[in-house]
Order: sequence, then C-alpha cells, then structure tokens
Amino acid sequence: MFSIAGWQNAAKFNLEAPLVALIIGLILANVVKLPKWMDSAFRVEYFIKVGIVLLGATFPITLVLTAGPVAIVQATIISLATCLVIYFSATRIFGLDRRLGAVIGVGGAVCGVSASMAIAASVRAKKEDLYTSVTLVVGWALVMILVLPFLSRMLSLPAGVAGAWIGTSEFADAAGFAAASTYGHMAGNEDAAIKTFTLMKVIGRDLWIGIWSLVWASIATVVWEKQETGTKPDAREVWWRFPKFVIGFFVASILMTAVTSGYSTAEFNSTVKPNLILPLVSLRTWAFIFCFLSIGLTTRFRELKAIGWKTFWAFTIGVAVNLVLGYFLSVHVFGDYWAKV
Repeated sequence: MFSIAGWQNAAKFNLEAPLVALIIGLILANVVKLPKWMDSAFRVEYFIKVGIVLLGATFPITLVLTAGPVAIVQATIISLATCLVIYFSATRIFGLDRRLGAVIGVGGAVCGVSASMAIAASVRAKKEDLYTSVTLVVGWALVMILVLPFLSRMLSLPAGVAGAWIGTSEFADAAGFAAASTYGHMAGNEDAAIKTFTLMKVIGRDLWIGIWSLVWASIATVVWEKQETGTKPDAREVWWRFPKFVIGFFVASILMTAVTSGYSTAEFNSTVKPNLILPLVSLRTWAFIFCFLSIGLTTRFRELKAIGWKTFWAFTIGVAVNLVLGYFLSVHVFGDYWAKV
C-alpha cells in the first residue's frame, strides 16, 4: 500500500495509502469469498476510534483554542443544515424509519463512519441501518476524493480555502485527508491545505459527533422509546450511549500540549517532532489504513441493493446541500480567514 502511495504519479490519481487499502479491501471482498470467521478482525469502529485519539495527540489544544472558533461556527451551520435536511428528507419525504434517518443524517453531516457508529449506538438502530449509512458514506467519500480537488483546481482556490471546503464537504477523515493532501500538493502548499482541512473536519465537524450523540440519545430515550414502550426513561442511558473516543481526542491533545509546552519552536522541530510526533502520525496512518481496509473487506457490491433508492436520494440531497453550502461558507463568508491560516 505504501509502495503504491509512494509512486511518483500517485498524487495525480489520489492514491493515498488509506484509499489504496480501501480499494484492495473492496477487490478482495467482491472477488474472493472470505471465511466468515475473519469478520471479527475487521474492527472498523476500533481502528477509527484509535486513529481519532492519535490525531488528538498530534494536534495541540492551543490550535483548537486559537483557530477553532471559526471552524466550529462553520461546522455548526453545516452540521445542523445537512443533518436536518437528510433526516427530514428521509422521514417526511420518503417515509423511512426515524432511526435510519438519524444515522444517515449524522453520517452525512459529521464524520461518516465513526459518526454513523456512534449514532447507531445512541438510538439503538438496526445493524442494517448502520451498514446502509457506512456504505453511503464510503461511496460518496470516494466520489469526493476525486471531485473536490478537481473543482478546487478548476476554481483556482488557495490551498487553505480548498482545505476548508474539503473539510466541510468530505465524509471521512482519511478520505478527506487524501483529498486535501492531493490538492495542497498541486497548489504548492500542502501544509496549508492539511491544516485548514484538519481544523474544519476534525476540530469543527468531528466535535459534533459528541453533540449529536447526546441529542439523538436523548431523543431516542426520552421520546421514541417512551412512545414505543410506555416506560419512564433512565437518564443514565444517555451517558452510556455517548461515544467516549470523542473525549479521548481532547484528552490526548491536552496531554501532548502539556508535555511539549516547554520546548522552543526550534527544539520542537529538531527533537520533539521527529522522535515523538512523527511516530504517532505513523501509528495514526496505520490505524486509518486498517480502518479503510476493514471497510473494504466488509463491503460487498452485491448487497448494495439493500440500501434502496429512497435512502440513497435522501442522503444525496444532503450531499448537495453540504457541497454548495460548504463552498459558500469556505470561499465567500470565511474565505479571507482560511486563506491566511
């Protein structure tokens, strides 16, 4: 995978290591009949949680505090608009189950795979609902890896602005990172694209995993399940369903910031970065590689018909809102800010 990603022309085809892992997994799952006992090793949720916590360890909390507010404001607008559009399209227009609507709504509004898993647990959705959401997220994430760098280049966007748009409109961290890295390389400023993408996606949108988990867990516990069973809800259930890896991201960020705060910039770049940060980045990359490999190995094209056109169109309406609104916010509302980051 790293050999393919290291090919000199790999950037032209967006062949980042996590994407290569996904493609390999998809080919194996749909060409070779894998033993059922191997499914227990394809721990998508485990790898994505580990990757996000490791991402926090390489992302100083000072950056969250100083540059995060703009990302959080933009992410709030996007998250609310996209989630509500998908949810109401699914339940009101297409008549789909409200738990499925919640899972695909947050999957499209926040961080696809991990968000889908978190919300599915929060509302106690069916496994089929989770599978549907993950499939839609992965499918559109693949499309956006190709589309967003192409559109950004066609529009001649600054690397920082494009990174923010990619962070606003992509549906998976690893896929978005690949797209931002690709365009940043083409624009001659990869660091800016990755930095604004990380601020927008990880700090801004991923923060909403915890918020939406609390919101939907509360709705499911207090409203839906009370209507269905007629029993009084237990408030502790909301906390039990909350995804704890969101807390892990911020704890890791705070701890790493405290450990490295005594170093000067020169000392950090010469000592801390190569000996501590870069090994953690490598571990994070491996976590995302295993995550995408597991997604590929558990995605079978012959089963995609189970998604249904109603679910597909409900999610796709949200994709359109996300893409257009994300462009407007990243380029016209906060464009000057993102261009300077």
